[in-house]
Amino acid sequence: MVDGDWHLGYDSNSHLPGADLTFGRIDSGIYCLKKPTVTFGDPERGDQPLPGEDGVRMGRDYQRSATVTLELGVDTVDYPAVRWWPPNLLSGTGRMIGSWPKNPMFLELLKASGGTPESWNVDAVAMLRQVWRADSVREGAGRVAWLTHTRAGRSRRLYGRPRDFEIGSEQFTGQGYTPVIARFTAVDDRFYSAAHKEVELWDYYRIGTAPRPGRPGLPSTPEWITQRTATLAVTGDLPVHPTITIYGPCTNPKVTLNGLWAAELALTLKTGEYVIIHAQPWARTVTKFTAAGTSAGSVADKLTRASPRLAKMTLVPGRLQAQLSHSRAGLSPRQGPRVKITWRDAYGSW
Repeated sequence: MVDGDWHLGYDSNSHLPGADLTFGRIDSGIYCLKKPTVTFGDPERGDQPLPGEDGVRMGRDYQRSATVTLELGVDTVDYPAVRWWPPNLLSGTGRMIGSWPKNPMFLELLKASGGTPESWNVDAVAMLRQVWRADSVREGAGRVAWLTHTRAGRSRRLYGRPRDFEIGSEQFTGQGYTPVIARFTAVDDRFYSAAHKEVELWDYYRIGTAPRPGRPGLPSTPEWITQRTATLAVTGDLPVHPTITIYGPCTNPKVTLNGLWAAELALTLKTGEYVIIHAQPWARTVTKFTAAGTSAGSVADKLTRASPRLAKMTLVPGRLQAQLSHSRAGLSPRQGPRVKITWRDAYGSW
């Protein structure tokens, strides 16, 4: 993506297609008529009046979501804007609406395939409407789309769902142009980095090499190493919720963020089994998976009382220390858990 690009994406679900639509600039055929606006929902304030006194008691406040309003021009005066090619790629599961190759020759092939500016425009508005309808997302709680914008050389995204879609006027559709107003409502008010970060911990001996200080000409000697601690470099402006994946074998695995919180599970994972702790606002699940990768159901009840609520599992900006511990009973030195901590840095704006 380059400056000025917008991208709406979401995953396919069974027979329902996903979306992979890049728009915003003139050469996409669907471009912004003016700078999109972002509005934030009013915070829910916990202020309460003080009986018989002046003033109020400040309570717990809650930040609400953000909404992006896009005024778009669907322009097919010169070329089609529905750029699926070849058409048979849309058949079957896993197909994506709005995905096309970045090849200048492609537009000439589309134009040569027939049609008029009006027919191209009707098809393009229908495609945009289908993308904004987001059938594969709407049919399940917790499923979200992402709206990404690139500005000043950096890409950030909101997670939520496409909402309102309105055709402004069809006065010039016959000539190949239709204005559209579309809105996207986010789950929260955080703007996430498009690139995710990941840190691993493990507590079994892995092959490594020991350096020989002062003797660089000699080869390193093999040794077995573990990594029970790691540093997380969390940048951005706002606290962010991570995803923690714990792979067996182990008993009572515990991941500690020093000075913040610790997530501990009172269960045993066999070799190949794993648990994913999703703390993001749109997920909030703790799910166990078998060695075959199929879900074995929720194990949220296995989080110990010392663990915080998922909503409280946030990483604050800065350099954080993570630590892995567990019960080693019955395990050999070459057995033990592996943990992945992933997150996207969060900001207050694009």
